[in-house]
Parts: sequence; structure tokens; C-alpha cells
Amino acid sequence: MTKLKANHPEIWKFVKFNISVLITSILDVVSYLFLLYVVFKKYNDIALPNSALLSLLGIKYKGYLFSYLLSTSIGYIAAYLINRKITFHSNINPAYSSVLYFLLAVFNILVSSYIGGVFGSFILERNINTPIVEIVSKFIIINIPTIWTYPIERYIIQIKKKEMKEKIIAVDLDGTLLNSNSAISNDNISAIKRLSENGIKTAILTGRTFYEIPLEVRKCDSIEYFVYSNGAGINQRIKGIKSCSPISKDTAIKIFDILRSYTCFVELYSNGFPFVNDSEFNYESLEFYNIDGNFIPVMMKTRRAIENIESILYDDAYKIEMFDIFFKYESEKKECEKRLSSELINIELTSSMSNNLEITNLGIDKGYGLRKLCEITDTDIKNVIVIGDSKNDISAFKTANTGFAVSNACPELKRLANKTICSNDENVMCYIEKELL
Repeated sequence: MTKLKANHPEIWKFVKFNISVLITSILDVVSYLFLLYVVFKKYNDIALPNSALLSLLGIKYKGYLFSYLLSTSIGYIAAYLINRKITFHSNINPAYSSVLYFLLAVFNILVSSYIGGVFGSFILERNINTPIVEIVSKFIIINIPTIWTYPIERYIIQIKKKEMKEKIIAVDLDGTLLNSNSAISNDNISAIKRLSENGIKTAILTGRTFYEIPLEVRKCDSIEYFVYSNGAGINQRIKGIKSCSPISKDTAIKIFDILRSYTCFVELYSNGFPFVNDSEFNYESLEFYNIDGNFIPVMMKTRRAIENIESILYDDAYKIEMFDIFFKYESEKKECEKRLSSELINIELTSSMSNNLEITNLGIDKGYGLRKLCEITDTDIKNVIVIGDSKNDISAFKTANTGFAVSNACPELKRLANKTICSNDENVMCYIEKELL
């Protein structure tokens, strides 16, 4: 039966339909006999008044009329529900299918009643109206309409509309959704809304922490989920944090101790905010650490400068999502990365810019965040499209079946991508909209 279901789905539908006919026929016959010989027994000898319709149907006695119509209605209602839910898995508008099925049922009842009347008269005239004869004749009468009922139900009444598989577009921010000025265009916002109207959701998949995400992105009604800090956290719009995987306090302290040996600018991502040392947070310092000039205004706008960020490491009120470190010297970056990897086995290292390192808890990266997002939203990972530009997107590209790299993406990501699309300055969501719709 399993092979039949897998290899011949149409035949399997027909088999299920006939099984439902058998089940509902038994229900119909049992209810008919109960109604005829128990409920309406006293009416079985009461003749019906002359009527053209009753003459056409061949029904002469009240008991037979009441029993037949009620039992047949019970059978048809049961058949409708079984076939809609089990046989055809119909998702067509129930009002539409109910009206058409009612018309079909009326037609079938009239035809069956006429045939039943002929059978009934034949049985009465020959005085062979035993329960066995009633059961056999009733079963035959019930199944005659199956000849035309199956194709009508299968292709007209209980049809299954093709459903668009729910897709999620998981899009990176910097260098992808945001243009070179670190802003999101109105065209991209509009495309996200149109995609949402067509059942395609957009989720943010970023290395930024939550409150570093541009306000117009966080406030967009068509974006519900935000995977931030390279997968360390997931926030659902309005409802708040859905997942958080912070670095342990002991590990964070060890990381900070190692970083003291290098010329670097340290940011701590915690509780949705990026924290920095107040003494180093100025244009001159940021330029000293070779931070991208287009990104400095974003930092000045979003960072929370405090007297000593190291104090956060010892405060239980703060959960450390990620370290973001900018190095003055490439050689120090390589040496620090090597040292962190050898001395700490419970961390993940990646980067999104040429001179930075991003540190999260072991196993936490954008790929993890993507899997967690699918778990939360009950979405098949096969229906996720990832769009990105940098090395910290690699884990997400390896996790999803489909990855689009923007034309300004790093070579490593382009090699993994299914396709290279437009640049981040050419409205990537408009491009995706054309691709999917």
C-alpha cells in the first residue's frame, strides 16, 4: 500500500475514495435500517399522497421516504468530510465546495431515490422485503452514483489549489540590504512589502546587534524576525527576544585578556546594544583603527559609550552576544586570531570587514541563527534564500539550499553562491522580487 501511495498517487486517491464509499455506505445502510425498523417503523404501512415527484421516485410509504432521505443525507455528509480531509486534502474554499457538493448530493439522492423506488416496488410486489434484501439493494443503490461522483469531486468540487511554499528571504544588512551609505532605500522597503503580500517573508540576518539595526528596518511591518549578532540572538518584532546564546562570563574575560596584547578597538555586543569605551570613541580614534569611513557615522549614531566596557563582563545583568574587534595592523589580527583559536576551544571566529574579527559562542554563527529561525517559524530550511556579501555569511550559505551573493561580495562567498546578483547599491530586494514573482 505504501508503494501504491508513492508510485501511483492518482490510483491511491481512487482507492481511498472507494474506501470512503464503503465506510459511508455501511453508515448509510446501518442508519437506514435503524430508522426504517425502529424510528419510523409505525410509518412503514402509511401510504404517501399521490405526487408526481413521489411517483417519479417510486416511493409509496412514509417510513421508507423518511428513512431513505435521512440515512442518505447522513451518508453524504460523512462522505463529504472524509473526502475533503483525507481523500483529496482539499483546500478550496469550503463554501464553494459545500454548495457544489450539495447540488451533487441532491442530484444523486433523486437518482438513487428513483432507483430505490423501483427496487422497493419490485421487492414489495414479490414480498421479499427481508433485512438482507434491503441491505443488498440499498448498497447497490448507494454505489451507482460513484460512476460520476468520483471525477466530479476529484476535478471540480474537492480540488486542491497549488500552494506557494512559504519562503523566507534571510538578508544581510551591511553591504547587502543597506547601500554604501549604510541606508536602506525606499525601493527596497517597498519590495519587501510586496513580497510579504505574496507570502514571501523577509528576515534580517546580520552581524549587527539588535538596536544597531536601522530604525526604519526594525519598524517595517513586513519584517517580523531579526537574527542579530551573527546568530547569537533572534528578536521577533513586538514580541521581543525569541532566542539568545551568549558567551559565558569566564570565556568573555579570557577573550578580553588576550585582546589587551594587541592594538585594537573593542566593541562588546550585549543586551541588543554595542558598547564601547568612552575614551576611545571619537572620529580620530576610529580613523586610527582603519574603520571604513562609510561605517563610522553608523558607529557614532549607534554605539553606547561607557567609562569601562570591561565592567560589563562582571555584571550578570549583561549577556555577551559577541565581540567585534577592529585591528590597526593586519599582522596583529592574524596573530590574535591564531592565539584565540589555540587557547579557547569554545568560541567561533569570523569577520565581515578586512580588519575585524567577530567572536561568538561555540557553534553560534549565521548558519546556527538560520536553523534556529526555521525552528521558531516552522519553516523548511529548503525554502530559505540567503543573501549576503561577506565571510560571516558563509555559514548561512552552507546551511541554506539557495544563496545569492551580491556583486560586491567577497570571493569566498561568491564561490558558494548559487548566483551572483546586483550590488548593494542596486536594490537587492527589487532584484529578488523580479526573480521570485
